[in-house]
Amino acid sequence: MKIGLLGGSFNPVHNGHIKLAQTALDSFGLDKILFLPSGNHPIKNHNNIPPIEIRYDLTKKAIASKPSFEISRLDMETDTPSYTKLLVMRLNKIFPDDKFYFIAGSDIISELKKWHDYKWILDNIEFIIAHRPDINKTMWNELEYVDKLNFMEMESVDISSTMIRKMIAKGKDISLLVPTNIRNDLITLYSR
Repeated sequence: MKIGLLGGSFNPVHNGHIKLAQTALDSFGLDKILFLPSGNHPIKNHNNIPPIEIRYDLTKKAIASKPSFEISRLDMETDTPSYTKLLVMRLNKIFPDDKFYFIAGSDIISELKKWHDYKWILDNIEFIIAHRPDINKTMWNELEYVDKLNFMEMESVDISSTMIRKMIAKGKDISLLVPTNIRNDLITLYSR
């Protein structure tokens, strides 16, 4: 099977995540997408972030109507940082016959070299990078690993988890930004 991996803190999950996953599924003929909430993101600040179980439950609810989307607990360890290398190693043990595709936006391209053992990661997993059609990919040519990335054109989705949290705090409508079935849950969670 060809399995797409979409990881992150999902603080909160939103329509941009859903669109990114669906576009990758369709563009690369993937069999399914695994949403992997991160319990201990090695780069992001953990202040004021809801517990992993809450983010897991909200993500599970958000993707429930998509049969090709699944949620996984494999990246929810909280004792140690959630390094992608360790995740890939766990996935390879559990699914030895499957091929994995890490899905991300183009903002990670220049950040990849900061990842723990990034060369090993690039040798052991495929990357699907979403970028806007108006972006010239040659801007990344100086990076020694750009030829290992699979690019996927996708219209920009101007949504971020930070934006949603700020809008909720100001009492603004988030209906167009998040799956309908979690809207009220998010308002309750982030209004506290």
